[in-house]
Amino acid sequence: MTLANKITTGRLAVAVVLFVLLDLLGREPLPGWPMAAACCALFILVTATDALDGYYARKLGQVSDFGRIADPAADKVVICGSFVFLSATPWGRDLVPPWIVVAVLCREFIVTALRGYVERKGHAFGADPAGKLKMVIQCMAVPAVLGVRILDDGFDGRQAAAVAVMRWVAIVLVWATLLITVWSGFGYVRKSAIHLREGL
Repeated sequence: MTLANKITTGRLAVAVVLFVLLDLLGREPLPGWPMAAACCALFILVTATDALDGYYARKLGQVSDFGRIADPAADKVVICGSFVFLSATPWGRDLVPPWIVVAVLCREFIVTALRGYVERKGHAFGADPAGKLKMVIQCMAVPAVLGVRILDDGFDGRQAAAVAVMRWVAIVLVWATLLITVWSGFGYVRKSAIHLREGL
């Protein structure tokens, strides 16, 4: 297995640990802020290393079909899985409504299906700027939501103003995630429709 593919599979392995901690974070009695901080750190680690596998694949000439498929799949698993777990927690549901998570999941399923069909016909269907922006905002939204939990629990209520600010930041980022997710999804649908009209 190439170094790039090892990094990708390693990111998926860390994602499993992240999901276990997120599940524990949603249980009663509520765990303390260190658990939320650990979740936040793991999420940042997994998403921050997103570019490493692609970088080493290109640098070492190890680009593979597995990596081309597994790398974006790992991103989707981490992002969507984190949103699902956050929306299932009593305190996270107010910040990440389940219907927003469903909208994000639907977009990812639709775009993945369209990409697979178009690329199978021999046409490039890479990420566009809107898709990359979506990933950036999503990667900011999850730590912001966890940040609310960290601040709310970690300082025994002495930072009510900071919690209020972080809560608004989280809400804005979650709604921005919804808007950019839907917008970028329509962009991919339009792009695939052009290929379909050309008789793919």
